[in-house]
Amino acid sequence: MFTTEKLKSFLFFDIETCGQHPDYASLIAARPEADNIFPKKCERLNNGKSWTGDPHKDYPNNVALFPEFGRIACLSYGIWKPEGYTIASICEEDEVTLLKKVANLFNRAAANGMSPTGWNIKNFDVPWIVRRMHMNNVRVPECLSSYEKKPWEMTVFDLKDFWKSGSSLDVTFEEACYGMNIPTPKDDIDGSQVHKTFWNGELDRIKTYCEKDVKGMILLAEKVYSTYQQPQHSPA
Repeated sequence: MFTTEKLKSFLFFDIETCGQHPDYASLIAARPEADNIFPKKCERLNNGKSWTGDPHKDYPNNVALFPEFGRIACLSYGIWKPEGYTIASICEEDEVTLLKKVANLFNRAAANGMSPTGWNIKNFDVPWIVRRMHMNNVRVPECLSSYEKKPWEMTVFDLKDFWKSGSSLDVTFEEACYGMNIPTPKDDIDGSQVHKTFWNGELDRIKTYCEKDVKGMILLAEKVYSTYQQPQHSPA
């Protein structure tokens, strides 16, 4: 049943990602074999805008998309209650510490019957978290794992799918917020600037941006769910 009470069962979250190294030269110094892999990855996913063919230029523009070359800088999460909502963040310079705290968060949420919820998380956030946990030997929470699960057994709730309502046309989170008259969270930095911001030592700025995204998700879900509670009018 579609009511705002359903929102109590959602753990809203968002991640911000960046490169494991500040620049391409640092990456190659640490992992020389990446010089044969990273450029091919960028070229394969060329969107006509972010790929120039020069990996030194393309690294800061593309690396935040690739968990094999990137890292999670921040995860913000929120919980809805009838009297309001709470938002908090997990930000760590050491990613392993961050990932262990994230795993604990999702395990506790699942134990309380809460579903991981966010915008485009099936395509981006969840795979990023799972793959970074694999790469850092952190046990993946059951609620995020798709291994040997049928699609209907997954508890992840993606607001993007819900908002699209079956449409095949793509839509951004900013567009959905605009449609529901919710202030855009993209008023300082956006995802393309997180890498530079992280390596400039401005983690608090990333945290603020990430928390604004979570707030936007909560307000969007609240407004959408409230429309299902409006009284139905009988035809004249």
